[in-house]
Amino acid sequence: MVGHRIITLILFLAAWHEAATLVPIRSVAVDIGQNLTLACAEEDALPQSGESVGVMWIREGREDGQIERLKVEPNGALQLINVSADDAGNYSCTLDDDHDAVKTRINVQVRTPPPALHNVWVKPSTILANILWEVAGTGGYPIIDFTAEYRLKPNVGEEPEDWKPIVPTHIPPNSRQIDVYHLVPNTTYSFRVWATNQLGRGEIVEVEGHTQHSSEELELARHLLAGVENFDTRVWVAAVGIVMGTLMILGIGTCYLLYRECKVPSQLEEQEVIELVPNIILNPGFFDERTEHIPQDENFNNQTTTRLNNNSVVQPMRL
Repeated sequence: MVGHRIITLILFLAAWHEAATLVPIRSVAVDIGQNLTLACAEEDALPQSGESVGVMWIREGREDGQIERLKVEPNGALQLINVSADDAGNYSCTLDDDHDAVKTRINVQVRTPPPALHNVWVKPSTILANILWEVAGTGGYPIIDFTAEYRLKPNVGEEPEDWKPIVPTHIPPNSRQIDVYHLVPNTTYSFRVWATNQLGRGEIVEVEGHTQHSSEELELARHLLAGVENFDTRVWVAAVGIVMGTLMILGIGTCYLLYRECKVPSQLEEQEVIELVPNIILNPGFFDERTEHIPQDENFNNQTTTRLNNNSVVQPMRL
């Protein structure tokens, strides 16, 4: 008898599944936290007003505890209160007077903030780090941007410091990595990153990374200080003395050349100076075409006039 009932139940479920597959499924999207009402059938397929409507709603993969947020209205519609991400799935209903005919099939899609990013990891260097991630979903709305922050990992018993934003604060939605600069070598940092859509910030993913030692600086210092123990300071003093002596000789030579340039005039300047010196030597009188004769005076003085080099005429003194 029990076996006969089991066979009957299996046949009923098989017939219902076959009937359900014949009904096209339609999709309905709703934002998380809102209420959603699903109609079982068209109004003309429902009983007239005043009559009770017997419906049966079935959800594929039903969740425990969901029944508390479900409500069947008098007209047979199913109301989902305060929708969560777990309410997404396929819903179907039948009427009591026709169990074999599935009236509707609805796929409920719940739009949420972006889920947690996948494969988030850090590739640290000495003073910078590269954060990489992958996107597993958008939550139903396009991603607006990504945001990343970092801080020093606190020691046990210490108060953690505030998160520092990584520039740019709004990472483009097509980016899958970001660089962090000005880090300290050989230090552990905490990094976190998340995506954002129009419903808000998604789930935060936090990872850690340890920067590397600055081996290049150590090698450079070791190379520069190689053999410093055996260095003779007398060589350094001799080199400094040679350099200072050379500089002193160059300075004295430069001063001497400047002195000669300022004190010794050139040949052209010497000629010009000679031409400008007035010749004040008197020219003795002599007979030439410029000599002036004067008539003999009462003192029988017939001396000629005397002309100076500046063309001044000196008359003989009259007694």
